Amino acid sequence: MTAKIEIVRDPVAIKSRFKAICKSTDNAHQNWQIRVHRALSWYKRAVEFPPEHAEARFLYLWIAFNSLYSRWDPQKNAPAHDHDARSDFVRRLVDADPNGVLPAALNQHRPLVKKILGNAFISPIFWRNPHNSKAHGHATEDANYLEKNYREHNHLKLLGQTFDRLYVLRGQIVHGASSGGSSLNRTTLRHCQVLLEQVMPVVLHVAIEHGCHDDWPELCYPPVR
Repeated sequence: MTAKIEIVRDPVAIKSRFKAICKSTDNAHQNWQIRVHRALSWYKRAVEFPPEHAEARFLYLWIAFNSLYSRWDPQKNAPAHDHDARSDFVRRLVDADPNGVLPAALNQHRPLVKKILGNAFISPIFWRNPHNSKAHGHATEDANYLEKNYREHNHLKLLGQTFDRLYVLRGQIVHGASSGGSSLNRTTLRHCQVLLEQVMPVVLHVAIEHGCHDDWPELCYPPVR
């Protein structure tokens, strides 16, 4: 039986562990180190916001996540397509998670995951034709298969579906497709914010404890002196 792993959530404590690993490797793995450094800076800012700044908390948490998964496309000589970069990163996370802390986090918050997957308004399928009588049903179909995916250990699929929904909300806010403080998306925002607050420290744990190596894609916009 796998021992239970305690996930550290305090940004100061996470940074201390990160710095210790950087020192032990003589700061050799810069692609990894810069990504995690950026992610930690945004994670710290996110948790410092008071609860009434829900949009800011959610967006800063997403930036922390985005700091880890974004990558440069050398063929286009530009940042890679977001969905492809995110999907590949989630796959890398699952593969690099020997103790299964990511699936455990999803399982712990299963009711919240179901609410997010069952929310048509953050499904990209719904917005392709929102006036179609079947749009709502198609958009929430993933929630119907949630228990089946858990039973079959389709953790990669569940993580991908969940992050796809969070990405839609991120786009609605960032691109001005939502009013600041809107009453229409308070519940949706709260669900997504809480889940991301729970999952982001787990993502950081896997990236820090199991990601310190050179096998990371090329960075977007590396520091230039």
